[in-house]
Amino acid sequence: MADRLGQLNVRFHNLPAPLTPLVGREQEVAAVCALLRHPEVRLLTLTGTGGVGKTRLGLEVGTNLLADFADGVCFVPLAPMSDADLVIPTIAQALGIKEAGERTFADLLQAQVREKRLLLLLDNFEQVLAAAARLSALLADCPQLKLLVTSRAVLHIHGEHEFPVPPLALPDLAHLPESEALAAYAAVTLFLHCAQAARPDFQATPANIRAIAEICVRLDGLPLAIELAAARVKLLPPQAMPPYGSKPCAACLRGAIICSMPRSNGSSGGSPSLCAAAPWKRWKVFIRHSAKGQQRCWTGWPPSSTRACCDHRSRRGRSRACSCWRPSASMG
Repeated sequence: MADRLGQLNVRFHNLPAPLTPLVGREQEVAAVCALLRHPEVRLLTLTGTGGVGKTRLGLEVGTNLLADFADGVCFVPLAPMSDADLVIPTIAQALGIKEAGERTFADLLQAQVREKRLLLLLDNFEQVLAAAARLSALLADCPQLKLLVTSRAVLHIHGEHEFPVPPLALPDLAHLPESEALAAYAAVTLFLHCAQAARPDFQATPANIRAIAEICVRLDGLPLAIELAAARVKLLPPQAMPPYGSKPCAACLRGAIICSMPRSNGSSGGSPSLCAAAPWKRWKVFIRHSAKGQQRCWTGWPPSSTRACCDHRSRRGRSRACSCWRPSASMG
């Protein structure tokens, strides 16, 4: 992308190619695109809990809006970052802007973007909320610039518009429709798609469709959690996945372990991610990061399954985050 903004004659983008189709987000994509096409909307923040699909929605919107921004769409991932002072240099570098003499990145960025009709997609901004004021200054100096931000928290700056990203559509467990209708719910559709990616011969049947619906509901319709659960069909049928008891909370169902671990740089925050080294038995693992720099985990499985992964603090084989569920001996 070097120097591309200084002599930009064609649209460009650096949007990463999605590995999976976007399921059940047609209304959200249309609504966000419509908002960004309004002249008065120059900063739009997609908010929501981790794993709800803010990044994936933002990328789809950016792709759909390529024709609307003559100077392109630029994706700027901020997940690895915790220093607000690095936000402007990171944006500049994503646009191919290099240091020049004693001029700051802020000056260089404003000079290059001032007359450009450009959309910046800033991902995981909750890591660097202190940099929000810098975005205000950038928008003030660049009248044709628009920002699409994904964040767990709003930026609280003038001119911000918020779009809360909802979970995927879920069936009502108390009034489940027929199998064919269940498969039309976005959360169930995503589960089936991911399950078939893991096991091509997997099919929804009258025997497993209710269990699939229950898994999706217990996971709150969060796409990331559903994707992780669906991948386990290689080992277990859906009927065997949930640790049924009284009524387990979503935290117990989302993973064998919910870890709080520090980043390598000691920062906190970040979306849930996989722990490739974790010796989980039934489900994948979410990692969250602790501001205190200590490893903590809550497990709904026997403690022996976690010792190789992290310094767990649970000694009774149940979640320390809740007391809703105790594993049976057969689950060991």
